[in-house]
Amino acid sequence: MSHLVNYHVRHSINIGDWFSSPLLYFDFPGFQTEAKDIDNLPQAKVPGHHLILGGGGLLFPRFLGGIQHLKNYVDQGKYIFWGVGQQSYKDPSLTFAQFDYSPYIESVDLLGIRDYGVGLNWVPCVSCMHQEFDRPRVPQHEVVVFSHKKFRIQVPGLPTLTNESMDFRTVLDFLGSGETILTSSFHGAYWGTLLGRKVIAFPFTSKFYGLKHSPVLYPVKKWKQKSYKLSLFGKTLYESRDPNWFECEMNDWHSWLSEGQNYPSSLQECRDRNQWFYQQVLDLLT
Repeated sequence: MSHLVNYHVRHSINIGDWFSSPLLYFDFPGFQTEAKDIDNLPQAKVPGHHLILGGGGLLFPRFLGGIQHLKNYVDQGKYIFWGVGQQSYKDPSLTFAQFDYSPYIESVDLLGIRDYGVGLNWVPCVSCMHQEFDRPRVPQHEVVVFSHKKFRIQVPGLPTLTNESMDFRTVLDFLGSGETILTSSFHGAYWGTLLGRKVIAFPFTSKFYGLKHSPVLYPVKKWKQKSYKLSLFGKTLYESRDPNWFECEMNDWHSWLSEGQNYPSSLQECRDRNQWFYQQVLDLLT
């Protein structure tokens, strides 16, 4: 029996990484399937293995060596990208359109890129296929906050959750509880849109600019490391910065609420595109 191995990020505490594997949603008859971490690279070629890369923001310099290594590992098999996208942390809004995909996608047999409008085959994150999106949810709050665990947005008094929560139903219930979602999480923006909610996203990388059904993109000037101060009589005695927690100024977020919009057809459109790509994969492998 042929092997089909899906490489994506599996070592992080980030719910978006864990639920972006196509093996969770599609069957591949006649293949033995396995999901592996992108950092757990094979050491030798094995004939008959086909590889799927994705999903996730794997088009990023840290992963380039691994991506190229996997292509060299394929022996008489196929190499497929499914719902992967770019990441650039420097001037995200400016670099999105200038991103160079070529070193990542060279010699790939079938390409599905989650970034829309870049001249490549668009395939959004496969997590849209999760059956939890079919559960009806009624908003309970005007605004909720869903933060990336490292890039936090702080709004005292509003319901808040981070992408460290690993239960899919819990996360979707939370996102669905808001009429509008403030989020610094890519998947928070994506899933909130698929749920029919208005989304205001606070981007820290270029990946936010590739969402076809675009949220409102808040003009973040800079993400700053969270600082802690110990003061006495107005004098700072001690100050430190947390390298694992960044925050941004967002004092005028209220003024952006009226800009949000719903995309009622986004869930079906994203599912249809993944169903189409699934058939492309089956045609390639059989």
